[in-house]
Amino acid sequence: MKKKNRVIGTQEFYNRSTGEIVEMQIMEADAYEKDTNFHKLFLKNFINALEPIANQKLSLCFWILSNLSKDNLLLYTYRQIADKTGVSYKTVADTMKYLQGADFVRKHSSGYYMVNPNIIYKGSYQRRCMAMNNYSQIPLDHTTNCDEIRLQDLQNSISRLQRKEKSIQNRLDLQNLFETDTDQSEHS
Repeated sequence: MKKKNRVIGTQEFYNRSTGEIVEMQIMEADAYEKDTNFHKLFLKNFINALEPIANQKLSLCFWILSNLSKDNLLLYTYRQIADKTGVSYKTVADTMKYLQGADFVRKHSSGYYMVNPNIIYKGSYQRRCMAMNNYSQIPLDHTTNCDEIRLQDLQNSISRLQRKEKSIQNRLDLQNLFETDTDQSEHS
C-alpha cells in the first residue's frame, strides 16, 4: 500500500536563518503503511484443526510455521527437520524444493531458510518491513521449478493409483472366479 498524504491547509513559518516568513502547505500523512484486508489466523488452533487430514508434506509445512525464529528464519537443516518431524529425508527435500519454487521460502545460508514475510509473519509492522527487506536480499533459487515438482508429484500419484487399480482388479477377478466356482458347484 502507498502512504496516503493529503493537504489540510497552509501555514506561515518563520525561517530563523533568513528572517523570512514562508507560507507552506500542511500535509497529513499516515505514519506507516497499515496492514489491511487480512484474516486473523490463530496458528496453533489452525494447525490442530487440520492436522488429522494433513499429509506428510502439509504436516511438514505446519511444523515449519511453528518453528520459525522471530526473524522468520528456519534454523534447521533437512536432516534435522527429518529427525525432528519423523518425515523422511526425501519428503523434506522434495517439500522444501517445492516451497522454494513457490517463493514460500528462500535459502538464506547453508542449512538455513527464510519464510516469505509477505505470506506469514509474526511481529510488528516495523519488524515485518525489516524482514521483507532481508528476504528481498536473498537471491531466488532459479534451479527449482515449481511446475516440474508438481508434474513429478502428479506422475507419482498416477503410478500409485495405477498400482491400486491393478490390486483392486486382481481382487475382483479372484472374487468373480470364486463366485463362478461356487455357482458351478451348486448347480452340479
